[in-house]
Amino acid sequence: MAYNVLKGTIEGSVDQHADQEIGGVKVFKNTVSASVFWDTDAQSPCATMKDVAITGISGQTKNGILIYDNNNIAKTSHSLTYKDDVLRVKKLNAQQIAGSGTGLKNLPVDQFDGEINATYLNYSNGLHNIRGSLQVKASDGIAVSEEGIGIKLDADCGLWLNSNKLTLDLTKAESINSKGQNLSDDDLLLVGDISTNNTNNTTLRNLYESYIRLRVPHAAGTKGNVQFKGNSEFESCAKLNYDATNSVLKVEGKVKSKSIHANKKLVCDGAVYHNITKTSDSVYQITDSDYTILCDSSQNKVRVQLPPPCNSEGRVVIIKKANSDRYKINSNTVEIRCEESKIDISDSVTLKSNYSTRTLQSDGETWLVINKIG
Repeated sequence: MAYNVLKGTIEGSVDQHADQEIGGVKVFKNTVSASVFWDTDAQSPCATMKDVAITGISGQTKNGILIYDNNNIAKTSHSLTYKDDVLRVKKLNAQQIAGSGTGLKNLPVDQFDGEINATYLNYSNGLHNIRGSLQVKASDGIAVSEEGIGIKLDADCGLWLNSNKLTLDLTKAESINSKGQNLSDDDLLLVGDISTNNTNNTTLRNLYESYIRLRVPHAAGTKGNVQFKGNSEFESCAKLNYDATNSVLKVEGKVKSKSIHANKKLVCDGAVYHNITKTSDSVYQITDSDYTILCDSSQNKVRVQLPPPCNSEGRVVIIKKANSDRYKINSNTVEIRCEESKIDISDSVTLKSNYSTRTLQSDGETWLVINKIG
């Protein structure tokens, strides 16, 4: 580079014309003033201080990016560096970033504007990427449709949806014998175990052997013995037996009943015992257990009131006039009446003689005299 100078004391500016070649090193001890310096190699004016943007740099950060401060001074910061195609900065505020986001991490999901392609998401089992959309993977029992995720239900499985809740509805299950089969020992049941608060399964055989069989009474005695309730189990007696072959009930004891109905015939191979009632009341109302009634009329007249014939169809009643004073020939009468019907064709029957008797039977409408003595 050449300087345009004049010999001697330099006053004013150095003219750019009348070039003079100066060899060696030129030392200016005084201020050199010029409108412009000319670079002969670059064939262009040299820059002066007024044309330089940065006159100094503060900070010693290696790979630091220069940041203009003021007064033509630039500075560097350890939080803003660039090396090996990597820009490092603690916080970036930009209206738009173009290009790939590969390498970004710890991004808060609530700060994204728009959708994120599933290709760039890390997801676990049960999900998959379908053309950039994250989707639940359909599998056994799980259905995926446009409406969302659901449960695949067999129409005959016993499970049902009620008010958007999965419930157990046994009416939806197929009948066990719909295809000809039926219950077997190895069929399973669901049991809620209270002690462990778990749901377990058990077989029908185990349910019977381990529970039902231990809880129900068991038959006692020999074949044909009629069972009756004991303290905890059934009990039986050899004197109470039923012969299924001959349809015969054998009772070696007494049978007590308010009524016994024998269809077609009643056969008695032994003695027949009937109830006998004694009364001296002036009015006696026949009860359900009466058969033979002895009326003692030695002290007063006795009137016997028969029950309604409609409630006593087929019943036989024997009424006898008795006299406790055997030496008294004449005694009071015994009158037999029925409010609801006549006796034969009479309103009443009167027994006047001692020891006279009337046997009456109801046909359901009227009391009939079927035998009389005296």
